[in-house]
Amino acid sequence: MEKIIIHIPHSSTVIPEEYRGLFFLNNDELADEILRMTDRYTDDLFGSFGHKIIFPISRLVCDVERFRSEKQESMTGKGMWVCYERTSDQRTLKTVSVEHKKEILENWYDIHHKKLTLMSERALRLCNQCLIVDAHSFPSKALSYENTRRNRPDICLGTDEYHTPTGLIRQCADLFSALGYRVAVNIPFAGCLIPMKYYRKDQRVAGIMIEINRSLYMDENTGIKSEGYLTVKEDITAVLRDLIHFNT
Repeated sequence: MEKIIIHIPHSSTVIPEEYRGLFFLNNDELADEILRMTDRYTDDLFGSFGHKIIFPISRLVCDVERFRSEKQESMTGKGMWVCYERTSDQRTLKTVSVEHKKEILENWYDIHHKKLTLMSERALRLCNQCLIVDAHSFPSKALSYENTRRNRPDICLGTDEYHTPTGLIRQCADLFSALGYRVAVNIPFAGCLIPMKYYRKDQRVAGIMIEINRSLYMDENTGIKSEGYLTVKEDITAVLRDLIHFNT
């Protein structure tokens, strides 16, 4: 259990008061955008196993899943780098100055990634291996900014060619499939987060992204939990518990 880290970056709906004035959206528009973009309840759904690290504010203020460098991040062209400038349907979201970017990077992004790196270092020190599970959810219908319009699975597994062993992909896919879920790899989203200290440098740090189709556990129009919520939570816990036996 010491080797497993559950990274939960997008569960928060919190917009700190000091940043609210930067948004061009009115209260109702902002609430709708938060509902669309938040991986609601993932802090609870993935919360019964492993060591958790949860980012405390909304991704609309700071998205810690992005590369720190704007040039390195593929979503920069859509105005959705660390500091989002556009909404999910590509409208203007908020004012983002050079000073604001610096503040967000130093006060939120860097602090979060330092915590994740320290947790990874501890796992390596204790177990000589580390498995980061990048925990997300996704809407049942593609949002405007997405590149893919393919059919949505129940479970999406995101992988990295260096940090995600084939055996780990197969194990996760088989576990979810045995529980009755339709599983796809890197559809509709790909990749998984690895601390930059180890990124493409140390294969003892493995990673996989697990994305849950929101229609399985909530009403996507209201954000209210559905009847399937507890079953999904129990199934995720069962999968994570089984991953403790995986060796990187």
